[in-house]
Amino acid sequence: MRTKILILLILLMTFLLPRQDVSALFPADAQNDRVTFDFPNTATFSATLKSNARITSITLEYGDNQLTCGNVIAKAYPQFEPAQSVQAEWMWDMRQSGSLPPGAQIWWRWKYTDESGAEFVSERQTATWLDTVHDWQTIESGDLRVHWYSSDSAVAKTMLEAGVEGLRRNKEQAGLTTDAPIDLYIYSNTDDMRDSILYEPAWMGGGAFAEYNVVILGLSASDKTWDRNAVIHELTHVLIGQLTFSCIGSVPTWLNEGLAMYSEGELDSYSQTQLNQSISSNQLITLRSMSGGFSELPDKANLSYTQSQSVVKFLIETYGQDKMTELLTALRDSKPIDDALIETYGFDTDGLEDLWRKAVNAAPRAVSAQPTSQPTPTFVPTYVPMSGAPLAVTPTPYAVPTSSFDGASPEAPASPFKDKTFIFLTVVLACVCISMLLVVGIFILGFMARRDSAKVKGKKHAKAK
Repeated sequence: MRTKILILLILLMTFLLPRQDVSALFPADAQNDRVTFDFPNTATFSATLKSNARITSITLEYGDNQLTCGNVIAKAYPQFEPAQSVQAEWMWDMRQSGSLPPGAQIWWRWKYTDESGAEFVSERQTATWLDTVHDWQTIESGDLRVHWYSSDSAVAKTMLEAGVEGLRRNKEQAGLTTDAPIDLYIYSNTDDMRDSILYEPAWMGGGAFAEYNVVILGLSASDKTWDRNAVIHELTHVLIGQLTFSCIGSVPTWLNEGLAMYSEGELDSYSQTQLNQSISSNQLITLRSMSGGFSELPDKANLSYTQSQSVVKFLIETYGQDKMTELLTALRDSKPIDDALIETYGFDTDGLEDLWRKAVNAAPRAVSAQPTSQPTPTFVPTYVPMSGAPLAVTPTPYAVPTSSFDGASPEAPASPFKDKTFIFLTVVLACVCISMLLVVGIFILGFMARRDSAKVKGKKHAKAK
């Protein structure tokens, strides 16, 4: 009886334990493996895939090298006729998924199976998402690479010098450094720049994409000072994004834009005059209201930037650069801004505003009987001040591309997931189920054994009678 129970348990474990995939992945015979860009609209992946048996399934895995919270892989399933040699093709439509910034790195590979059960995987390929209309050239210094296409190389050198100076200021003033090279793409004018990215405002003058370590900028027609300051401003946003990257927390807009403005240097005369007038007339904007997106009204937007610069300047020049680094690190660790301020400086947002107002000789903050709401930061385009009106506008876009599919394969949506987490949870769940089944199995087998034993004893007892 014990032998039977043991055999049953072994059989039960054999069927219930997760089976190991012993099939090996073989190197794929992928010829003419490439991607073709219709910039900035689509990226079409294609390859000729071969096997000794008919190919029965094909999967394209693809993505982009951006800063993310996990290992996200998009998958596409191109249609094809089973054969030993298949021409596979699939189009990533940026008009549906959202545009990548110029200079983003795209990767892809093919996985396919033939009718014998053999599985193949191709080598991982990469390409830079960039137009071929312009004759791009590159100069670099340290962790900064400047890409340009105009015939005037002096402009590129000027922008490189501005960027290097911006990196130096951010390191010394706020402790912001880069852990990877930053690519700066300089367009000769704003029209060329706007043609390079989809779904951005028509007034866009430049943008920072911290998750890609990319900055794009359209040069102004005549304001060289704005060009230099815009480079420094947008580089600062990238550095802040690198240091404070978090899947939970966020940086209030007044701090993010204030640091970018502070890295540019002293306020221009127009902005300083506006700030002084707002102080004297008690028309300042509350700090809490600037935690989210700034106003779209030019005057209020410009004051928001100017006031944010003044508050950040007060923090850095009063308490030092190390404290600012501590504050940003606390925000990276997903602490709310009030908790991060208290931990670093000993006061919250209201306390900071009170101290700053006193330092600039402004009227005390009006205290409301009702609790002050704290707006959630939003990723929306905001105005960037320059000397005088009209204002040039520089949004800081935020876009996470997702896979898209054409009409040929609607039944196969993309399925990005975290491979390691998925496998771990599957194994844990399988182990729990197996344990429960084993306990139930042992209980049932034990019950059956006791019942058989009782029957045997009953028969013996009957015979004895």
